[in-house]
Amino acid sequence: MKRSNSLRSVLAGIAACMLLFSCSSNDDNNTPDNGNTDETLPKNETWIIYNGAANWSGGIYALKDNKSREINLAGLPFLQVKSSLGGRIFGSSLFKVNDVSDAKQGINKMGLDASGKVVDQAFLASQSNTYETNFLVASATEGYYWDRTRGGLKLQKFNPTTMERTGEIDFTSLSEGEPLESVGQLIIAKRDNKLYLDLLLGDKASGNWQTTPSRKEASIVVYNLTENKIENVTTMQGTTNLGVFIDHVLWSLDEVTGDLYFATVGDMKTQPSDYSSKILRIKKGEVDFDTTFELDMKKYQFPAEFNRLFAHNNKIYTTIPSRAVSYYNGGQHGVKYRDDVWFWNEIDATTKKATRLNMPPDNFFTTQNPFFHNGEIYFLSNSTSDGFSGVNQYNPATGVVKETFRLKESGRIQGFNIIAN
Repeated sequence: MKRSNSLRSVLAGIAACMLLFSCSSNDDNNTPDNGNTDETLPKNETWIIYNGAANWSGGIYALKDNKSREINLAGLPFLQVKSSLGGRIFGSSLFKVNDVSDAKQGINKMGLDASGKVVDQAFLASQSNTYETNFLVASATEGYYWDRTRGGLKLQKFNPTTMERTGEIDFTSLSEGEPLESVGQLIIAKRDNKLYLDLLLGDKASGNWQTTPSRKEASIVVYNLTENKIENVTTMQGTTNLGVFIDHVLWSLDEVTGDLYFATVGDMKTQPSDYSSKILRIKKGEVDFDTTFELDMKKYQFPAEFNRLFAHNNKIYTTIPSRAVSYYNGGQHGVKYRDDVWFWNEIDATTKKATRLNMPPDNFFTTQNPFFHNGEIYFLSNSTSDGFSGVNQYNPATGVVKETFRLKESGRIQGFNIIAN
């Protein structure tokens, strides 16, 4: 789904209140107040911080010896990007959608130079001129991406080290002659040498950024990389539209159980209760949806959607709003989608009970999912009411929540990664 301009910008008046990014500081000594006095700060990792202003532009910073629990980014070196919506890491490499100017569509690769600064390294251009390049980095030499111009029912292959296209996988046998057809446009997952890709067949109505499927169902194509063939197409009724944005991943592999989870958002314009947003599962070793399992947003809040997803040890981590919300209609009972209404929850996959985590609310200006690192799960939040923009970490074994850091006079958090040194 293409992110509309209205969803990537906010009022200019808000922009004036956010920090503008420059390489210099107003301080006389041009040195940020980031003294590392906390002995508990990890010394063997580099924090990658994406921050953003109200127009979504910002910088990508790397902090190693200058980490702090309260971080003022002024004066620190950074890579300027027009769209600072976070990214993904593989080893010490960073990957994000589109180039630093946000003018070229494709996959951008970044890394750290000798001084530890984030620098631009390589770019794999899409042939498309629209904002729709989904990708997966599976290993140092194995990557996949979707490029409508090369064929909506074809998945492109690339080498993440050289950032060169290396071939494609043809899924045109799945065509049903619909105006819009795609495989892997929003979901590209890999498990046990098999790809799990969303299949979307339908059309797009005027004024709707989502594709309306020809059949009201969610479908995943399973492609066997060992045998180089389509192994299965599995469908689930009662929901539609797997995934949401190309830079907003809505699938998660539980590394403990081996189960794969996917989130559907339904029709975000009409928000029908009979085709609501759900979290679905394909169990370890299986290629079909688990028909005994689903998490239905209606059981927690409605109308609303699951818009973040991370799974770990039979628990699902996502945000659930405190009030009904609608992305299209602007407000539900005076509450807007980007208000401080989103709360991080842990949902037990067996009991389906949701437990709110003791963290600041979020206003959905960052779309990054949580991630697991050294026994803890990290969550991003921006809260206008609490004046908080930063990261909290949660120990799933003890239930303890600790603030990792917060930004001070440095815009809002848009993305966070950790590189182990």
